Amino acid sequence: MLKGMALLETARCFLPRGATFTPIKSYNDYSFIQTGDIDGDGKEEIIVGYLCYKQPFVMVLKNIENRWYRILTIKGSGYDIDSVFLLPTSESRSSKKDIVIKWVKGKGRIETNVFTWKLGKLYKIEETRYSEIEKAPVHIETLHPIKIYKIGGVQWGYMNDYGETVIFPQYDYAEPFQENGLAVVSVNLLYGLIDPSGDYVIPPKYSYIGEFSEGRAQVRDGLKTKMIDEKGNVLFATNGDIFPMKNNRAVFSIVDEESEWKYGYIDREGNVIISPQYRYARSFEEGKAVVENMTGGYSIIDPEGNIISNLDYAFIGGIGEGLLSFQEKLGDQYGYIDIEGNIIIPAQFDTAEEFQDGRAVVSIQQDSGFYYGLINRNGKYIISPRYNYIRILGEKRIGLGIPVNENNPVWADSKYAIADLDGNILTDFMYYDLTDYNKGYASANDGQTTFFINREGKKVNHLPIVEGSGSLSFEGNIIGGNIDYRIIYLNKDGKVIWDEENSIQLNAQFRVQEKKYAPNRYYLVYYPEIIGIKDGQISHQTNEKLRKMSKAEGMNKDEIMDSTYFGDYLVTFFRNDLIGIELNGYHYPFGAAHGMPSKIYAHINLKTGEFYELQNLFKKNSNYVEILSKIIREQIIQKGEESYIWLDSYQGIRPNQPFNITNSALHIYFNPYEIAPYAAGFPMFEIPFEDIIDIIDTEGDFWRNIQNNS
Repeated sequence: MLKGMALLETARCFLPRGATFTPIKSYNDYSFIQTGDIDGDGKEEIIVGYLCYKQPFVMVLKNIENRWYRILTIKGSGYDIDSVFLLPTSESRSSKKDIVIKWVKGKGRIETNVFTWKLGKLYKIEETRYSEIEKAPVHIETLHPIKIYKIGGVQWGYMNDYGETVIFPQYDYAEPFQENGLAVVSVNLLYGLIDPSGDYVIPPKYSYIGEFSEGRAQVRDGLKTKMIDEKGNVLFATNGDIFPMKNNRAVFSIVDEESEWKYGYIDREGNVIISPQYRYARSFEEGKAVVENMTGGYSIIDPEGNIISNLDYAFIGGIGEGLLSFQEKLGDQYGYIDIEGNIIIPAQFDTAEEFQDGRAVVSIQQDSGFYYGLINRNGKYIISPRYNYIRILGEKRIGLGIPVNENNPVWADSKYAIADLDGNILTDFMYYDLTDYNKGYASANDGQTTFFINREGKKVNHLPIVEGSGSLSFEGNIIGGNIDYRIIYLNKDGKVIWDEENSIQLNAQFRVQEKKYAPNRYYLVYYPEIIGIKDGQISHQTNEKLRKMSKAEGMNKDEIMDSTYFGDYLVTFFRNDLIGIELNGYHYPFGAAHGMPSKIYAHINLKTGEFYELQNLFKKNSNYVEILSKIIREQIIQKGEESYIWLDSYQGIRPNQPFNITNSALHIYFNPYEIAPYAAGFPMFEIPFEDIIDIIDTEGDFWRNIQNNS
């Protein structure tokens, strides 16, 4: 446990901006900072009293995976703290302590509060009556998702506006809290809902939970899609899909006995208002919706299903400010019609988006590329089709994109200028990753830093400017961002409140430190560096090999690429002198249907620097290739069609087949397309060690480190 100045400096790191420690009453009096086990897990927390803007607070710091987190704050009454101390709890567990705080409320007036940890939360109790419990006045702002890295993966939790961890990282994934105060979290590939206290409104039991709209959300439960309310009550279920609720109507579908999809509408209570009778249906906009009829053609209907007009065209788009894109025949060019089906803008475009703010983005195909322009409601070009892309950003602003690589204009990356809806260009072409405008600001980056721009397209210097490429957004009272594929939160002055880092303290000796290789905006790799290997030469050789395996080399700083590459890693195993690290990559050529992922596992002896291969696990002459190949073939046959494996393509494993190890099993895997379609990812086969123990080299260093008996 930290002591002395180390304890003081740790606490100082977590003070909010403008805060000071509770005034010291005498020399060497540090009673404002205490250590003790308040949650009964056998590990000591740090309890610190401080003043912030003339109000007293007490914060609690907890060590999770060798990293300190501020887990909660108690907001006091009065104007100062007389003392903070710990007393043994009334529970039988001797290590657990209660927090006792004496608040100064006035001259000669002291109020004493006692706080105890119970069922994963902090409660305030009567000073003399421990049986009467009420919730403590824990100071919790809007909550924001955070994630920490640990051996085996990541865990997600939530912090408040001050960077205090309010809900411990415990989920496999955590989405932002929605406007209704609920958040979707995932545990073991199942999804549930929590409230701001971390209590489950719905335990993790669904394979999918969508975003709430008008108090309703869609969930997936086996072969059923269901609509739920904010308490988790199921209001409607179907064997098809349910779309978000909009204007008290949600599109839903069924799959009939002939496997034909039919669409209809339900209301917020789950009542079927329009029975499933359409080939496809769109959401209602201003009391109207476009549906495709089973017999062909389209109709516009009202919320009760009454037909407003019939439209005899091969394709009809959504209603955008009273105009709809259309095609006379599929494959023809697009134009626009009104609600009654009258042609307002003749077909002449190769793509046609919905109208917004009296404008629509359209394109003309020339050679193998599309060139984008902007038209008004009469079909007149405001901006002729000459841009790589055009985005309507809201608040009467658009982004005009030109190719970064003029030698490859078709699939090249775009850089943007800001313009108004009349085509007046306000800036040079210098921005990437533009977001929509929100209250006068949009996020942009120049490939090196990310920042906000105003409606004139100028960089806003009084708001945060962050190193790296990505986007920023206002998240309540603070600013959140995704910068270089990492989460960051800042206050509006630019001070970092919390940022994501994939660094793990393995034990007292070893640490895996995140390193970053970002030569240009197209190439980014996070790779591991192992700290603590005593032999300097082994340390250098090991980390150099990891860096090269991660592909963190060979790129030019100013190179304009026709693809992107992103690499990252996870620590998957650590025991004795053995560490397992998963190195992931994703290469995406511009214009491709999808990118190509890569996965490599490194199993390293931290004492010798040896990188183990599959053969190192087995006895010499054990014929492990044939034995493992047979086991995997039997697993493929047993799974049948569910495995998605091309059995004819499976020819067994190679001597150096890629693999991963866990505490109890060997995992053999194949790359995409090797024995299965791309959608199958990396087909993985688990082989328990106990099933192959006869051929394992139980005297070898590899196995001895796995088994914790080296």
